[in-house]
Amino acid sequence: MKIAFIILAHKQPAQLQRLLQRLAHPGIDCYVHIDGKCALQDWEEALSLPQVYTVQQRVKVTWAGWSILQATLNGMQAVVDSGTPYAYVTLLSAQDYLLKPAGEIYDLLCSQAGSGRQFINVISDQALAPMMSKMNNYHFVEYNFPGKYKFGSLLTALLPKRKFPLGYKLYCGSAWWTLTMDCVAYCLAFERKHAAMRRYFRLSWGSDEFLLQTILMNDASYRSHVTGDNLHYIDWAAGLEHPKTFGPEDMAALIASGKLFARKFDMQQGAAIMNRLDTEVLLADKEKEYN
Repeated sequence: MKIAFIILAHKQPAQLQRLLQRLAHPGIDCYVHIDGKCALQDWEEALSLPQVYTVQQRVKVTWAGWSILQATLNGMQAVVDSGTPYAYVTLLSAQDYLLKPAGEIYDLLCSQAGSGRQFINVISDQALAPMMSKMNNYHFVEYNFPGKYKFGSLLTALLPKRKFPLGYKLYCGSAWWTLTMDCVAYCLAFERKHAAMRRYFRLSWGSDEFLLQTILMNDASYRSHVTGDNLHYIDWAAGLEHPKTFGPEDMAALIASGKLFARKFDMQQGAAIMNRLDTEVLLADKEKEYN
């Protein structure tokens, strides 16, 4: 039995390599999407590691735009095209890091095989309400022309409120998830089949936090297996657009979270917390295996 990781990377090749090395395990394959704006040769050392596969369909990613979701979908397609029947597929950013050793993560996810549980976050309707302008308003995130924000505001004011096609209710949650292989294939097929949905999301903000949640929560069989927990620890306490970048002061909270993964980390600015996780959790466990 095997599990897979899709990893989206756009900077710091050395940090990606470190993450891939911590994920090294006979039962784990990693599929890496390198932002199309990056020179692929800068990433060769990381991408040449065993059981690491480069997603060939690369996208130039724009934060909060459709392109980050397209990069995710391309990674999902690469996993499906591999023909390997993975028990679970996990989406990570290259700025994520492990809170448990790879072997423990592998064992835990394999123990869930056959349960149908989908580890994806879905926020409440109350939490979603103030965020609906991301979907209801016109956004031109992927376009570069003068006055695009004013133009979007003008269209929002003049045109009828945007409505999601298919008569579906919109759902939202974290962009990072762990899903069964059949669920990944279902989401891919659904997205390909519904071009109107794709057109709708292309003019939204942060579609990567909406698409999969909306597909799964509007399907009775998958909805009943959505756990609401994406197995990540993310600190949004500051109320900013981006989560906190962890430092040594966060060690206790990271461990106490009981999660498998956390984001985000920056090896250039704060390698100390990653070093502590290595010595006290990740590599320490490997040393026990050989003693």
